[in-house]
Amino acid sequence: MRIDAETLREMGAILAAEDRDEMAIPSFLHKNPALRWMAWRRVEVVARMLERVCPQGGTVLDYGCGTGVLFEAALTKAGAVVGVDLVLGAAKLWKSRRNLQAVTLLTPPEVDATVADASVDVVVAAEVLEHIDEPAPTLAMFRRVLKPGGSLLVSLPTENRAYKFGRRMAGFDGHFHVHNASNLHTVLLGSGFDVAERSWIPLPGPLAIYMVARYTRTGGK
Repeated sequence: MRIDAETLREMGAILAAEDRDEMAIPSFLHKNPALRWMAWRRVEVVARMLERVCPQGGTVLDYGCGTGVLFEAALTKAGAVVGVDLVLGAAKLWKSRRNLQAVTLLTPPEVDATVADASVDVVVAAEVLEHIDEPAPTLAMFRRVLKPGGSLLVSLPTENRAYKFGRRMAGFDGHFHVHNASNLHTVLLGSGFDVAERSWIPLPGPLAIYMVARYTRTGGK
């Protein structure tokens, strides 16, 4: 389910400009329909994958949950969702507005004290790992909380020419990403994860702007 434009504007009004931009609110509301399509398309691809791989009654940890746009997709199968973000104002608004009582909201420092080892079926990290200077501790936490064989779903920017052209078309400046899909794929494979599936939006090859992938937690601790 998409978040309606009125609520997105309300979220944007209560957030600092940097937080609003990192939650992709300007992209969801962009006047250019192609750019709006691209923003929502990556959400829809992650949502469909999440609905497919989450076991009935399972637990989902949405790391970098932002606006909470994936909460309801998770709850089509999950019995509990843990939304994690440094800034929780937008997610709190959406949780309240949609009466999502099965959603618990935490800040990243609260995860270690709250989420038990091997208790999560699916971790979602959509448009978040590229912002983290040193992803190894975060990936270690994902691996700790995931059940053996559990899934990690990620969406990541390619940072290729098509991506950078799209940013210019959208009128976005500045540099917000430390990493890209290619180098984070390599990091994930070296951090106790195996790749299960990958797709690219809108198309593979030089036109790829985003990678959406599912990784599985390898056995052992």
